[in-house]
Amino acid sequence: MYHTEIHVKGKINPNWSDWFGELHMQENNCDETILRGKLTDMAAVYGVISRLGSLVISLISVICFEESDAD
Repeated sequence: MYHTEIHVKGKINPNWSDWFGELHMQENNCDETILRGKLTDMAAVYGVISRLGSLVISLISVICFEESDAD
């Protein structure tokens, strides 16, 4: 599993939440939406990034790290 946090510019319509799998959407005060959660593998991470591109949503940052065996 990969812990993933993706910051994008602007607000994402909550109706699109199904597009982002297990990631939860949270808005902040800086006109950003944060997608946060666990994804199964890097292909799933790139899939979310591709969906954001399809929606013409600008990426601000992507933080992703693999869960260790101790987690």
